Amino acid sequence: MELPKAGTSYMQERRGIAAVQSYAAANAQIWRETGTGDVGIDGQLEFVNAEGFATGRTVAAQVKAGPSFFKIPSDGGWKFYPEDKHRHYWEHFPLPVLLILHNPDDATSYWVDARQALRTPARSEKAYIEVPKANLLEGTSPANLFENAGVLDQPFIPKIEDVLDQLLKTTSTEGAFPLSYFDLFVHGLTNICRSIYYGMDAVCSAVEFNLQEQGAEFGMGIGGAEQEFAFGFVKFLLVQNLAQIDYADCLIDWVDREMQPHFVAPLTSRGRAVVDLIDREEERLVKSGALPNEGNLRIAQEGFFEMLPQSYFKRFPRIRGFQATFAKEASSHEKKKA
Repeated sequence: MELPKAGTSYMQERRGIAAVQSYAAANAQIWRETGTGDVGIDGQLEFVNAEGFATGRTVAAQVKAGPSFFKIPSDGGWKFYPEDKHRHYWEHFPLPVLLILHNPDDATSYWVDARQALRTPARSEKAYIEVPKANLLEGTSPANLFENAGVLDQPFIPKIEDVLDQLLKTTSTEGAFPLSYFDLFVHGLTNICRSIYYGMDAVCSAVEFNLQEQGAEFGMGIGGAEQEFAFGFVKFLLVQNLAQIDYADCLIDWVDREMQPHFVAPLTSRGRAVVDLIDREEERLVKSGALPNEGNLRIAQEGFFEMLPQSYFKRFPRIRGFQATFAKEASSHEKKKA
């Protein structure tokens, strides 16, 4: 009597899923396997912090198990060639997508954020996704695994009053770069204080004003330490849950392009609570006479930003000509069809 046979591919697949589940259990993280409708995502991992709280910071996972996935080496790991349908699906997925290769021969797993690779211009041009040998799943801390989901190894400050205190206390130690996180927070407020703007123009404007007020002999100096301090503000907003920042997109600028990110992000309820607290503290200081009453001029007040016409005005005729040429060609094609 012949019986159904469980195939090798099924067994390998389950070993891969079990390896991810084992990682989650060993590191006190949450693993949710996709029960139905698996079309490119095997499950999701949710970050649980050191205090045991589920944070909502989540990544998706696609597991590929079997020795065949380790047959095409790259300089630093292995090449994985996704199908076009998966390239498009992972690139547009709303969560970071961890591609995990599991080798059942030695029970090791390696990972890469496939969505990040597909969204990064320098890497997306390649037909393959490189899975680094250095990214051994079993040796990866949860904080590193969830970094693109906005998990950073910094303490969360529960009280809004303490958040404001930290914004004020966190200042650059570089003499040619006088700047605080408070500067960046209030200078970046926009959209009726519902959003925050971040970019090097805002950073430089605040530094140059502070230098002028100090009567500094020399101008602004920016090096590695100053760049790290400024980007640290982006991390602070994220860790303290003050703004809804696409940190994975920020990392494309910061890591791959080696430049500061540039964004407008909605404030969270906590971010808006900080704005309200600044308003109340300003009112208190005005009433006590410590600050002058300047009418409608407020500390936490929206600023406006726009694209500089000088950067694109010369392109207007060329843009118009491009559209006109396309319209002319389309009209010509239609006449030929007729």
